[in-house]
Amino acid sequence: MKKVTAWLLAAALAFSGIPAYASPAEGKGFLLTEEDNAGTQEENALGSREQEQSEVPGTEEITAEAETESHPETETGTEDVSETEGISESESGVETETETQTETETEAETETETEIETETETETIQKENASENGIDWDKIEVPEDAKGAVEVILGNALPMKRGADLNISLTRNSELIKKESVELAAGPKKKTVLLDGLDAGTYTLLVEAEGFADFKQEIEVQRNVRTAEIYAGFRDDVAYEAGNAHPGALLAGDVDGDGAVNETDGDILIDSMSAHRTAVADISGNTGRADLNKDGIIDLLDLQYYAVSMDKLGEKADFEASLTTRVADDAAGVGAGKNTQVEGRLEDLLSSEGKITLSVKDGEAISEETPVEIGIAFAGTETGSGEGVQVEEIVIRSEGIREGNIILDTEDGEIVRTIRDGRVEAAGRSYAGKEDALVIDLGGQVAVKRVTIRVTAAQKGSNNLVEISKVEFLNGMENRIPDPEMNIPENFRPEPENKAFTLGWDKEPNVTGYEVEIEHKGETQQVRTAVNSIRVQAFGKKKLVNGEVYKVRVQSVNGAWKSGFSEWLSIVPKAEGRPEAPDYVKAEGGYRRITVKWKDMDDTDSYCVYYREKGQGAYQKVGSIETNSYEITGLKDRTRYEIYVTGVNELGESDPSLISEAETEAVTPVQMPKYKLINEAGNAGSLTSHIASVTRGRGRMVNSPLDEGKTNSALGAADNDFGSYYQMEDWDDGGLYHGEGKGLTFTFDQPYEMNYITFAEAEELGNYSNASVFWYDGANPNGKQAAVKAVLKKRDENGRSYYMIKLAEPVTAQKLRLGFTRSGNYRNIVIAEVNFYHYDSLEDDILALYADDLHTCLKDSVTQKDIDALQKRLDTQDEKSGEYHPEKEMLQKELDNARGLLDSTLGETLEISPLITAAKDGHLGFGGLNGWQPLGVTAYEGEQLVIYVGHNTLKTGADTSLKLIATQYHAESNSLAAEVARLKVGRNEVTVPGLNSLAQEHGGALYIQYTGNNANDRYAVRVSGGAKEPVLNLYGVTKDEERHEKILSYIEELEEHVQNQKNLHEQLHEAVAENSGINREYDPKNCILGATDIMLDQIMYSVSGEQILKALGSGTTKEKAEKLDSSLRAMDQMMHLFYQHKGLNDSSQTPAKDRLPSQHLNIRYMRMFKGAFMYAGGNHIGIEWDSVKHLAEGRPIRLDENGKYADGNFFGWGIAHEIGHNINQNAYSIAEITNNYFSQLTTARDTNESVRFRYQDVYEKVTSGTIGRSESEAVQLALYWQLHLAYDRGYNFATYDSYEEQFKNLFYARVDTYARDVSRAPAPGGVKLTLEGDAEQKLMRLACAAAEADLMEFFTRWGMMPDAGTRAYAAQFEKEPRAVYYLNDEARVYEIEHGTDATFAGKNVVGASSRVSVNEAVPNEVTISIKSSADPEVLLGYEIARYTYEGGRESRKVVGFTTESQWQDHVTDLNNRAITYEVTAVDKFGYYSAPQKVGTVRISHDGSHDKAMWKVMTNMVSKADEIPEADENMPCEPQKKSAVSSVIDYDYQKNTYAGTSSNADASVLLQFGEVLAVSGIKYTVTSGNAIGAFTVEISTDGKNWTKVLEDTFDPGKKIQTIYFRNEKNDPWVATYDAAYVRLKAKGSAGKELSITELDILGPSGDSIRFGVEEGNRNSAVGILAKEYEYDGQHSIPAGSLVFMGRYKGNPAYNVVLVYDDEGNIIGGTDEDGAVNAAQIILADVPENGLLGEVSDGIWIYWIEPDKNGEIPKLSGNVRAELYRVDDAMTNEGQRLVSDTVKMLLPEKLGEIEISGNGKSNAGE
Repeated sequence: MKKVTAWLLAAALAFSGIPAYASPAEGKGFLLTEEDNAGTQEENALGSREQEQSEVPGTEEITAEAETESHPETETGTEDVSETEGISESESGVETETETQTETETEAETETETEIETETETETIQKENASENGIDWDKIEVPEDAKGAVEVILGNALPMKRGADLNISLTRNSELIKKESVELAAGPKKKTVLLDGLDAGTYTLLVEAEGFADFKQEIEVQRNVRTAEIYAGFRDDVAYEAGNAHPGALLAGDVDGDGAVNETDGDILIDSMSAHRTAVADISGNTGRADLNKDGIIDLLDLQYYAVSMDKLGEKADFEASLTTRVADDAAGVGAGKNTQVEGRLEDLLSSEGKITLSVKDGEAISEETPVEIGIAFAGTETGSGEGVQVEEIVIRSEGIREGNIILDTEDGEIVRTIRDGRVEAAGRSYAGKEDALVIDLGGQVAVKRVTIRVTAAQKGSNNLVEISKVEFLNGMENRIPDPEMNIPENFRPEPENKAFTLGWDKEPNVTGYEVEIEHKGETQQVRTAVNSIRVQAFGKKKLVNGEVYKVRVQSVNGAWKSGFSEWLSIVPKAEGRPEAPDYVKAEGGYRRITVKWKDMDDTDSYCVYYREKGQGAYQKVGSIETNSYEITGLKDRTRYEIYVTGVNELGESDPSLISEAETEAVTPVQMPKYKLINEAGNAGSLTSHIASVTRGRGRMVNSPLDEGKTNSALGAADNDFGSYYQMEDWDDGGLYHGEGKGLTFTFDQPYEMNYITFAEAEELGNYSNASVFWYDGANPNGKQAAVKAVLKKRDENGRSYYMIKLAEPVTAQKLRLGFTRSGNYRNIVIAEVNFYHYDSLEDDILALYADDLHTCLKDSVTQKDIDALQKRLDTQDEKSGEYHPEKEMLQKELDNARGLLDSTLGETLEISPLITAAKDGHLGFGGLNGWQPLGVTAYEGEQLVIYVGHNTLKTGADTSLKLIATQYHAESNSLAAEVARLKVGRNEVTVPGLNSLAQEHGGALYIQYTGNNANDRYAVRVSGGAKEPVLNLYGVTKDEERHEKILSYIEELEEHVQNQKNLHEQLHEAVAENSGINREYDPKNCILGATDIMLDQIMYSVSGEQILKALGSGTTKEKAEKLDSSLRAMDQMMHLFYQHKGLNDSSQTPAKDRLPSQHLNIRYMRMFKGAFMYAGGNHIGIEWDSVKHLAEGRPIRLDENGKYADGNFFGWGIAHEIGHNINQNAYSIAEITNNYFSQLTTARDTNESVRFRYQDVYEKVTSGTIGRSESEAVQLALYWQLHLAYDRGYNFATYDSYEEQFKNLFYARVDTYARDVSRAPAPGGVKLTLEGDAEQKLMRLACAAAEADLMEFFTRWGMMPDAGTRAYAAQFEKEPRAVYYLNDEARVYEIEHGTDATFAGKNVVGASSRVSVNEAVPNEVTISIKSSADPEVLLGYEIARYTYEGGRESRKVVGFTTESQWQDHVTDLNNRAITYEVTAVDKFGYYSAPQKVGTVRISHDGSHDKAMWKVMTNMVSKADEIPEADENMPCEPQKKSAVSSVIDYDYQKNTYAGTSSNADASVLLQFGEVLAVSGIKYTVTSGNAIGAFTVEISTDGKNWTKVLEDTFDPGKKIQTIYFRNEKNDPWVATYDAAYVRLKAKGSAGKELSITELDILGPSGDSIRFGVEEGNRNSAVGILAKEYEYDGQHSIPAGSLVFMGRYKGNPAYNVVLVYDDEGNIIGGTDEDGAVNAAQIILADVPENGLLGEVSDGIWIYWIEPDKNGEIPKLSGNVRAELYRVDDAMTNEGQRLVSDTVKMLLPEKLGEIEISGNGKSNAGE
């Protein structure tokens, strides 16, 4: 198809006032013939082997001097152009300037003749097959009673939080005809309402919605469908003027509900805002009307919506919708060809209610001989013989059609359109914005009687099937213009990752960046990026969660312009591997069952439980468990089982968990003691003796025949039958909360004296923590509470549990009431049996031997005879039961203790410090502390202990402020500790609880926790039972001699203990019952005897003694003690450093809120959960076996005479990292970032190499202009570290003697101090510090307070966005003048050592001889070479900034910082733009020199994509691949780092990758993380063996690949660019969508290949330049010699000042402006702001008139002479700017897309002559 060149006078900017014209094809002009399939310049370009220019090869250029024009393919000489139909010379693409109007007409005639020839050929084909395949028109039923309809398309142009309810109605002569209700979407999604079945006539359309003015419009309906598109609010891309096509508008702002928007509504809105109303009701009482944007708040945004509506009313805008028309759905009949098989309803084709599938009957292929056909005949035409229906355009929505014809029977004859390659030829086009649609534009209204759709070939892969979903016949197209190019990102595809996702989208031309919005659980956040991809790992400062839904959308931005968001898409991060093994598995046995519970793990869909009898055979599996618990049933009685759990997801099954053990219970009831039993048992089910009655206050009896039919009877609790029981579904039944109506009341046959009571459950369900006893007698008819000394959990010989209530004093009573309390809020109290015992004074008599609460001395009267008599009683059995005293074991210990005291005084008491308490630490603002004090005892699960407590003032039996804490040695983090009891003064009997069910020893060290806050408390504690644990307690020890003695004594004890540990295990643990939690084979890593505690002032180690001893080496005991002392001093020193940086001190001058913690940190030997090497738990830091030794390997830091680091080391990154977690200031802490500040403090040595991050990465972040945190945690740390560098003037390990010095000299000491007490923060402007907002806002405010400077520039550089409160607080300080964001460690050292006198602040040190250059081979690589007179010792580096221009004004953007004299800028976010570079030196004090502009370049590159987010993989192995070793500072297993990443590092000179694939052809895979438009590959190799023959494949999913190139690289060239071709290998460039590109080197197996750099190319965007010839500006400006007529009606007068040049873009949406040196528009503006200049854009226009297909042309900008023939006098430089707009009629949505470098005007302007084809002849 030929294209005819026409002129488009593009509209100027919205304010310019330049008129817009488009000239018809027949106007005066020149002709340019092109092949029909030629499109954009990329499509026309030939693929070349090497491309070193900025334009794509083969791009056509119109020269100023040339007399003829050639097709670009003819120019290259690679292909002759001819047309098969035969063309005249004038059609060949060559035309002279003297071509006449007659020649133009001849061209048109020739084209018509050619078209007729084509139609005749088609008719011949039709006739040949008509009889066999044709349509039987007589059988098509054509409706005669077609009705009309009104179609309303509803859209939303207003950002709204939620949608609005709309009522839509049609009336005729005030009578309601139709009514519908619909919800208007809050987003861009449109909704359509069809009001059909209408008779011909005029109707009134009414649209009503709360908060909007009523919309009314008169619509005339015939037998057609009239379509009105209506928006809530106003679209920015259209003008609401009469005569201009635009949608209807619903005006927002009707607050009072009167159907109109007026001033009354504004008054109500303002009053509602003043009253701080929510959307519940505005001030007028109209619920919700004032909340115009539906966000639940009446605020300024609602007022803005109202104001826009009022402005439009004031402008008298046209609010009615421009109507389009289509033929009614029921106005035609449809039939199929005789040989056409139809699936679906033919009549649905006109209504879009379904789709039909067409094929050839008998399964033959669709072809010319066997086509498929559909016929459509219109009503009123008598099957096509009448006048027909008026139609302008036909749209056929289809899939699978490749070849065929569309035949229209019209009033003037037959029209045939050919379908070729899925497109309609001869005035056809692809339907804009629609998929798979064929459009026939008839060029005006044509009376169509019937239509035949004839398909002769289907698309490949369609299985010879064709689908048609709808056929539309449209009118009213005269106002249509091309759809606006909004540059809304397309192919927006999120890629899920493990706890992250990558967002990628097509790169949009002519934009400067993108804005991504993410929504999760009702919350949203926005992130900006300069590139078309982003990786998201966190939302709201928290890591993403696999399996949860996140919604994302994106929009393009260019300055203040925004494209509007894409549609929302959902993405679910997913696990990248099998689940981790479940943690915290705990098993509990029951009757023939075991209940297993475990942690609900991330990334796990289901679980499997495996179990077996311990040590017996294979495990049995239970799978597909959906919850994190399971009950295994059908097991044996009294059998021990091993259990483990695995997790399962779609990628497989996890490793096994740790093995747990549990023992099932027996059917045999628990055997409670019978020693001196009162209620002796008879037969099961019979009431036990001496019980008269048992009653309950509430609850119920279960399976108790004795209580059937009896109110409140509970005899089943004393019937010797564990199958009957009392049940109350609550956690307390009178145990803590007493009452007559609670618990169980027992009445005996007579009074009895008793002090023991036992009770048991039917089976073990949970634990009881408390019980109450009330006794009744004549003196206490209402009951009196007995003092309960202890509620002990006991086990019988079979392991069954029961409970013993021990009274402090015996009671004599006939009636008792018992109350019970469960622990752990377990709401199920079950009591099966209760036993009572005669009082026996034996226990009281034995305890009466002692004179003190600690049982450390006997009464004076005690003799050996007394002890022997008590021993005899203890050894005597009960006459009835034959049992010994139930507490015989414990009482024997007391007797043994007393016997020993007869000859000596018993020691081993521990004094509890009242200074270690959480009650003193509420001021700190962080948790993670621990107040436990070690007792020096380990005890195992079930072991019975006696804890003796003494106090300086409290009496025996009084409550204390002490808790007994039992711990599990080598525990999981969820089962570390339990509070055993709140102790009383005197004797406390306890049973050590079980904390887990793992197959290891159960038990651990015991601790006391003091909960009081009284420094005068004096507690002493002694433990009877357990095993001795080595403890080193240095808390409060200040004297070196005492310290040394304690450490030496500890080492001696530890050596002996470790040596004897195995023997002790055999004696103490293997002697316990076989199935207990302690009797196991000796394992040094799990034996609880291995525990040791070392307590310092600020930290406590609870670890393995063996590992501590091993770390101390093989020296003497004294040498070991010295080494331990050194390491402990290093820990003290480290904690002192940390707490000084937190502003904490214990000097007398320290304010209360800045006092050191009274508690300590606790580092414990723990089991690691999956993925952890160390961890910070709630009140401890967990480390594993191999890490314990490092605690004994520290060395104190020694400083030199200047205070600088000399030698020594702390404990590695990891320990400090975990400590940081626990002491992070809560106000601004961010996990894994701020805690690393403490790690950095321990490892930095005042050098750049000693920090965790690379300063080059820091500089890239702070010059990137990106919002949000860096993805790198190391780089994020640098933000906090630089503040330390900027304001702390001591060397890194400096600490201070006083609180005042500490506060003055340490930045974070002030930060944390103000976080604890905001009242102390400075407020020089009266704005007080408040800590509101998120952690970032709080940090920014605290930092400004600590620096007493406005640090907003610093934080903005780091991507933080201060809110209004933060800006207000910062604004009262002077701005920080230094570039703190560039400071590094060595710069600070230089200032410390030299002062700041040598600063070059404000001086000219950057030389004017500095220069910029563009790499010819890499056209987007700019090298800045810097010459400087700055002292190298003082120089820190250079800040690089780009200056670009828009609207004649320059804009500065920092793009880099370098410490070298040369820097390279890889420009990927701009193209076809002029850039001026500026260099500013920065000294080591952070001060800027005077800036120096060093040169201007114009970037016009090949469309190379940005590689920042790419990943690269290869099957090659290189000698440069790295496999780092793991160490304490890098605890996670390091991954292999392939050197192939260097091929995308932007280094085109060095870093050449060399690798070999041994068994297969070498390949390199580039993964973009997004879908890009790709059109070529650039290969750079500067050394080594170049790739020869190769193929390139692309993919969008990484699975399905398409080969787009097969060629051979030239080994003699360093840089080669090769463009992709289509499958036909046509000579133009093909562009593909790809998320992956794979380069394969053919025949390369076993050969080493080299790659320096790889680039992938895409489209290159709009462009403008002066002059119509490349590199020649002679024709760019001049005085027009003679009048130039450009459209037959308009012309440029002779004498005009004319600017000319070339452009590339879309002329329908491009606007050119020319500016002078001062940024003023050439020509100036009038008083109304209109530009006193005009412009036209000359474009090659396709025959269909749609300018979107044009890509290249000439622009002319001129100023006409005034009435005196004068033009403005110009001198100096001029620049041209090319803008793109969203709306070709209004120029709304303008943004700059290209500009030129400055052009110096000649002193005297020469004449210029423009020929008819837009060419110029420049004169002197």
